[in-house]
Amino acid sequence: MKARSQRHYIILLVLIVFGVASCKTSKLVTTEKIRPISTNRLIRKVEDKSFDYNMLAIKRIVCQYEGPDEKASFRANLRSEKDKQILLTISKINIPLARLLLTPDSVKMVNYLKKEYLEEEYDYLSDLVNMELDFELVQSIISNDAFSYRNDSRDNDLGEFVSYIDSGRYILQSIKSPKRDKIEQQGTEDNIGRNLNKPGEDDLMVQYLYIDPKTFKIRKIVMDDQSNSRKVTVNFSDFEKVGRQLYPGSIDIRFASPEKDLSMKIKLSKFSTEKNQSFSFNIPDKYNRIQ
Repeated sequence: MKARSQRHYIILLVLIVFGVASCKTSKLVTTEKIRPISTNRLIRKVEDKSFDYNMLAIKRIVCQYEGPDEKASFRANLRSEKDKQILLTISKINIPLARLLLTPDSVKMVNYLKKEYLEEEYDYLSDLVNMELDFELVQSIISNDAFSYRNDSRDNDLGEFVSYIDSGRYILQSIKSPKRDKIEQQGTEDNIGRNLNKPGEDDLMVQYLYIDPKTFKIRKIVMDDQSNSRKVTVNFSDFEKVGRQLYPGSIDIRFASPEKDLSMKIKLSKFSTEKNQSFSFNIPDKYNRIQ
């Protein structure tokens, strides 16, 4: 398995298994009238129903990956300690292939087959998947909370979202300009206007969260990079109980772009919220750093 391909598998898994918490299986009755509610109230309800945990483990994750030139299957497990660390281990035939550790400040990965490692900030992860990622956003997805990809404390209330009803679900939609987010922190209104008018830099990202009207749990996530014709779609199904809460047993994801389409089907089982979880992560001395 090529090192570059392994990195793609890992990033796909990061996006997928970090979206695991969701809601009870139920068929939506589209003929049933759904009562409109305000956007702020909808966001509050989603936040109230988000998955709350201190420790979380998903001990069995079976993945089937398909790209334009290859297919692969492998297994993984996930451990998360709230606000502190997230550990993802990928293996095949019980042989560890790679291990990824996320903390609030860093992204670390060990590639056991190639005997190499990386140690980077979140810019590396963001560049690889063409969207802004940080630890707080990843943790929000784990909790099945309403989230925005914008790194800005002023956006904590998701004030720029709008909501509507479509096909028997509530939908939260956010239209953002990553370029505006960055330059708003850099100067005056005149500078902002001049910078926004530079060609080719005002990328447009539209985010959709599809919400079950009965449980107010997120059932689908779409990230639509309209400027670059790229889209990430994640669907959740086959839910099962974990304590008093519910997780999907199946997750399907698709990355679509003009260059290539990638897809992955995930089966999840053996969930645990026990306190004593192992987060072992070591970089062997003789491994080479990935540049």
